[in-house]
Amino acid sequence: MKTTTLAIIRSRLLKQHELINEDHLKELMAQIRSDGFIEAPIIVDAETHIILDGHHRFNALRILGLSKAPVFL
Repeated sequence: MKTTTLAIIRSRLLKQHELINEDHLKELMAQIRSDGFIEAPIIVDAETHIILDGHHRFNALRILGLSKAPVFL
């Protein structure tokens, strides 16, 4: 059984494969600006760095200018 690791990694290493909803992205960005943090790390495959859950969080952080993201590997 593999373990889950919490890490902070460079956003440029993450690979997207889903489309995003622009309205949801805008809402999430507003929430992140207001709160100062994201509620949950992005879930990423440890070997390939493909985003499994968190495409909107990833894009929000990228647009907000952050070069690193919290992830569960």
